[in-house]
Amino acid sequence: MPTNEIPQLFTSVSAGLGSLFGWYASNAKFIFATVILTAVIGEKVFQWLRRKDLHVKSSFTSIASGAGFLVAKTVFEKLIFLALAFAMYEVRLFDLPLGNPLVWIGVLFLRDFIYYWVHRAEHTTRFLWASHLIHHSPRNIDMTSAVRIPWMEAMYKPWFSLWMPLIGFHPLAKIGLDVAVSLFQQMHHTKAFAARGDGTYSLFARIFVTPSTHRVHHGYNPEYIDKNFGAVFIFWDKLFGTYAPEVAEVKFGVGELDAVDTPVDAFFGGYKRLWSNMRSAGTPHGALAVAFGKP
Repeated sequence: MPTNEIPQLFTSVSAGLGSLFGWYASNAKFIFATVILTAVIGEKVFQWLRRKDLHVKSSFTSIASGAGFLVAKTVFEKLIFLALAFAMYEVRLFDLPLGNPLVWIGVLFLRDFIYYWVHRAEHTTRFLWASHLIHHSPRNIDMTSAVRIPWMEAMYKPWFSLWMPLIGFHPLAKIGLDVAVSLFQQMHHTKAFAARGDGTYSLFARIFVTPSTHRVHHGYNPEYIDKNFGAVFIFWDKLFGTYAPEVAEVKFGVGELDAVDTPVDAFFGGYKRLWSNMRSAGTPHGALAVAFGKP
């Protein structure tokens, strides 16, 4: 190929990828709903055929929690965060071409790095854990436990992603990337893929979060608490000392004091007990120490 044709080829490929990413961003929510429903229903059918426990009550609570999150996300996204995202995009620092795959890869890396620290804060700050414990509360892990997302997250997590349109990543592309990561995380919530018993790991498992490493994250075992915070990449945990392999059977849940067994429990999460403990602290300083102390 003549050297002078290479830039033209790159431009054509970039334009094609831009159209593909544009279509995906426009249809991301529909793709998300289709994949999630297929995964949840398919798993339940498989469990029923195998005569396994369907965990009906827990699944209903998870689905109710997920529905509450979607309502809250729709309301707050339309009223606040989408407008803020477009406002940030108007004063963007760079123009990032969506047709360049390196842009998506770079933003994905940065997004996962920030997610790691926000997720870690959810486990180490009681005010955030009071919300996040809802997701950790199922005593089993399956596709429905993945959708047990606290509605409170729709109010605080978007603040941590406004940097994406600020650096020039289009708000609709952000939604598309968020959906892709959410689908990847959905597939972590399963027992279908067991850990290797010989202690070795594939190249994929050395780089990415897998069902095994995410089961550890949901573990109530002492050796598993506050481990494996990454959403896509597991090397953040290895780098910052929070990695743990799956070496023993995982016990799921958050304990009786913070148990979430009904949709009402999922609505309040750990905030009722947190508020009670804050009031018992006696002073505003003591109450803040409780709220922002360790769970």
